[in-house]
Amino acid sequence: MPRWLVTGATGLLGSNVALRLGEESEIVLTARSAPRSAPATFLAADLASANSRSGLVDRAAADVIFHSAAISSIEACESNPALAQLVNVDASADLARQAYAVGSKFVFISTDAVFDGSIGNYSETDPASPSTEYGRSKVRAENAVLEANPDAIIARVNFYGWSPTGRRSLAEFFHRELAAGHTVNGFTDTVVSTMYVGDLVESIALLVAHRASGIFNVVSSEPISKYDFGRNIAKAFGFDPLLVREATSADHLADRRGSQMSLSVDKFWSTTGSRPVGQLDGIARLRAAFDSGVPEIIKQYAN
Repeated sequence: MPRWLVTGATGLLGSNVALRLGEESEIVLTARSAPRSAPATFLAADLASANSRSGLVDRAAADVIFHSAAISSIEACESNPALAQLVNVDASADLARQAYAVGSKFVFISTDAVFDGSIGNYSETDPASPSTEYGRSKVRAENAVLEANPDAIIARVNFYGWSPTGRRSLAEFFHRELAAGHTVNGFTDTVVSTMYVGDLVESIALLVAHRASGIFNVVSSEPISKYDFGRNIAKAFGFDPLLVREATSADHLADRRGSQMSLSVDKFWSTTGSRPVGQLDGIARLRAAFDSGVPEIIKQYAN
């Protein structure tokens, strides 16, 4: 198995990558500051600093770089586009260039937010149409990464799972509120192809194993509304699904965002021969991870 460098190791995706791949591969973690109890070799690096990230790939001596670090908050990108450029674009291109120079595989995590959500079922060949600064920064990053490293994998994703803080994903929101007996809004007009993070990690590892390159949608094979997603979470954990109320994003979000964010998985399927998991299977794995103590285990990756 390859040796992996995981950036953004204290975030939702990075911590789950480390947890899942660490079971069978050697991993090296990097973030601005070390996790509370670093479960693997750790290299501190501030990716916003060119000096701090200089030579990072070479020091890690990794076969694959899983680059999940990003300014992923839509609000943070809108308020500080310069920082979004530094971290999401410049740092990504730099690390991609470093990987190409030493022959390491580079995986860049992009987003469904490269589209405006006006039509849904987007394929990899559809023109990007971002409506937020976060999405725009990711489009620029995709282009910069592929220019610096033509062998890179660009994974457009939407995912959920257990995070070090316990407050990073839609699934955690529904679980927390429903466990407390609170009623919550589920948007009937917002459709996503969200995927359980464990399935996402395994899907990307499959692309690496197939020596894939280029842009791939790495998401669930079954789009779902946030309302139905919330009700499925309720049913899986034994909560009252009637606590999830029908609502529309237009009535509750100040900033209008595209609502049809589903992605086609045909390219992934044809490349790997594997159909991405559906919604109920993904949520079942979320529940199994909960029952096996993953929410507590993953906290070791917190700063």
